[in-house]
Amino acid sequence: MESTRAGRRNSVVAGAALVAAAWALGACATLEEMSVAQTRRLAEGEFHAAVSAEAPSSAQPVLLLPATLDPELATTLGYRGREAEFAPLLEAVNADLGTRSCCRYLAGPGLPAGAPHVYVGIATGELAPPEGREQLLPTDRSPPMILHLREPAAAWSQAMAELLAREDFRYAVVPMLTVSQFPKGRAGAFGKNVVLGTGHEQHVRFLTGENVPLEVLALTGVMVDAQGRVVRAGAEGILARDTPFAAQALGAEKVLSDDTLAGAASATRRDLPGDPPSWQVALDNLLAQLRGDRAGLRVP
Repeated sequence: MESTRAGRRNSVVAGAALVAAAWALGACATLEEMSVAQTRRLAEGEFHAAVSAEAPSSAQPVLLLPATLDPELATTLGYRGREAEFAPLLEAVNADLGTRSCCRYLAGPGLPAGAPHVYVGIATGELAPPEGREQLLPTDRSPPMILHLREPAAAWSQAMAELLAREDFRYAVVPMLTVSQFPKGRAGAFGKNVVLGTGHEQHVRFLTGENVPLEVLALTGVMVDAQGRVVRAGAEGILARDTPFAAQALGAEKVLSDDTLAGAASATRRDLPGDPPSWQVALDNLLAQLRGDRAGLRVP
């Protein structure tokens, strides 16, 4: 009898130890997951940030990787199954990357999964990471813009380091086409606008919900160093979809329509010399900001 009871006690203790070990491993995994992402609050009109003290202070040649579509759109309500609608714009962006005299474009890098991911947008949007709410302050009249960076997987960083060594470059830029949400701002007594990026504002109709963020088509990007670590990250908006207040009241989906995406590659242009496409100016400014090339910015 005593030996049976002792055996049961030992089984309970062993089970508890296994549970404790599993909890400890889970806690370590959670801490590890937390350690590979960072979120920072952005000042008004700010869309880029140096995430490492080793970020270069001046422009230099970099290796340009092809722009890809944000994989998270495949699981985002309103964008699932719409990859083909983004394809014309992606093709235009990558064709442009291949003509850059500042840098060298590498069409097929052959990197594994686990690339870094950047979210630049309103802290509390439907597309924002949960950590965004931690950036809210009691004094905020409206949610701030944030930059959330998910660091690359170790295998991706290792492959990138090997790629840079093979191609004899110290840095690479990795762009991505995505959808985010930006806040509205006031423009005079009655107007509203949205700041989409460096020197880029878009007027929006007055009869829209004051606190309803706008869906924004954007280019994000990171600069990585010779060890495959992110040193700079940021975004530039291309265009925003303005949903009228009446449509919001009826519960219309706040997503970029197929017509909007179809016109993004050619129809939407900036009021700059030559009337360049909005996506091209966004790409110019994204590359200039990531490379630290202030002279390369295209602003009004």
